[in-house]
Amino acid sequence: MIPATFALKDVRYFKPASGGFDTVAVKLKGLTVSNPGEQVSTQTVTTTFDELVKTSTFEVTPPNALPKEVKLSEFSVRVPERWYSDNSYGLFSETFPLSNREQQKPYGSYQKETLNIAIPPKSTIVVDRQIEAYHLSCSFSAVLENETTGERYPVSGTWKGISHYNQASVKLTQHALSTVK
Repeated sequence: MIPATFALKDVRYFKPASGGFDTVAVKLKGLTVSNPGEQVSTQTVTTTFDELVKTSTFEVTPPNALPKEVKLSEFSVRVPERWYSDNSYGLFSETFPLSNREQQKPYGSYQKETLNIAIPPKSTIVVDRQIEAYHLSCSFSAVLENETTGERYPVSGTWKGISHYNQASVKLTQHALSTVK
């Protein structure tokens, strides 16, 4: 008997008619810049989005008689990153296991933002940053195929995770520089 090999094929995602998105503001790392001098000073600072993560959780509907040797969590698939107006979607570049435990991977490490901040004399500027996280819950379907025999088994359920981030914002607050003698 030849051991069976299985492949997960034809993975598709379906966004609910109600939209499926919940947005949450995520506070990002801030920073403080100071000017102890007597003239306005301009500082250029570069901020990153390294702390952002992409999340993924699959809830599989009780499968219809999948072969006993199959562990769905051993299969990895790409997950939604963008939904377009024609109801098509783009997929995240990395894969996630088909697991009911939340998985995380870095999301924004390639993104940078440069700010030129004018700091009044004897002042400190506190830079607060935030961005909107788009949490998505959608259904998915796939086919598990026994590549040895050609038998096919439907797999379906729900995918939940952070689809993407958008709407980054920056708030600058000026404070008098503390003079300690």
